[in-house]
Amino acid sequence: MRCNKVQSGSVRWAIVFALCLSALGASCSRGAQLEQAQAAWDGGEYDKAVEHYEQYLVESPTGEKAAFARYQLATVYRRDLKKCDKAIPHYIHLIEDFPKSTDVYNARMHLAECYSKTDKSREAISEYETLLPLTADEREKRRVRLQIAELYNKANDYGQALAEFLKVTANAAYDDLAEMAWLQIGGIHLLRDDFDEAIPAFQTVSQNTRDPEIRRLSRYRLTDCYERTFQYDQAVKVLEETEADPKNANYIPQRIATIREQQRQRSLSPSSSLGWQGKR
Repeated sequence: MRCNKVQSGSVRWAIVFALCLSALGASCSRGAQLEQAQAAWDGGEYDKAVEHYEQYLVESPTGEKAAFARYQLATVYRRDLKKCDKAIPHYIHLIEDFPKSTDVYNARMHLAECYSKTDKSREAISEYETLLPLTADEREKRRVRLQIAELYNKANDYGQALAEFLKVTANAAYDDLAEMAWLQIGGIHLLRDDFDEAIPAFQTVSQNTRDPEIRRLSRYRLTDCYERTFQYDQAVKVLEETEADPKNANYIPQRIATIREQQRQRSLSPSSSLGWQGKR
C-alpha cells in the first residue's frame, strides 16, 4: 500500500516537473523570438524581424513583453518598411491593450503620423488632439498644434489652419516652431490675396530667422505682397536689402527691373491706377 502511494506521488511530481519544463521551454522559445527579431532588425532584415515579432505576439499576445513587441513591430513597419498601414493596427493594440505602457504617448504620436501618411486626416487630427492634454510641456503642445495646423492646411481648410498656426505663435518667443507657423500664416494670407495680413507675417520671419535661405524666401514673399499692392518702391527696397542667392545671382536685378517696368506702365495708365486700399 505504501509502495502504491509512493508511486502515485512520484507520478504527480513527474507530471508537475514535465509541465514546468514545458512552460520553461515555451518561455525560452518566446524569448528566443524576441532575440531573433532584434538580431534581424539590427542586421537590416526587416521582413524577418517582423515575422519574429508577429510570431511572439501569436504565442503571447498579453505576455510580459507583449507591449514591447507591439511597439517594436509597429516601428519596423512605420520607420523601416514604410508601411504605415501595417503599423496602424499594432499601435492601436498597444494603446488599447496596454494603456499604462510608457510607450503609449509615442505610440499615439506615431499613430497620428501614420494616419497622416495614409491620407486619414480626420483620424490624425483626432490623435493629435488626444495628445494635447497628456503633456504639460508647452513646447511639445506647440509642436503638436503645428502638426494639427499642417493637416488642416493640407486639407485646404485655411480658416482652421490659420487658427491653429496662430496658437503656435501666441505668447511664444520666436523659435523654429514659430518660424514655420509664421511662414505658413503668411503663405495662407498670400494665397487668399490678404496681402495686408501677409506682410507682418513675412516681416516677422525676415527680421528674426537665422537661416539665410528662409530669410531670402520670406523677403521674396514680402516683395510679392508689396508688388501686388502697388507699393513698388517698397518692393524694390526689400530686394535691394536682400542677400543674393549664389545659385541665381541675376534674380534680384531682373526682378527689380520687372517691378520698375510695371511701375512705369502703371504711371502711363491713370485709368488703371486705382491703388491698393487693402481690406477695411
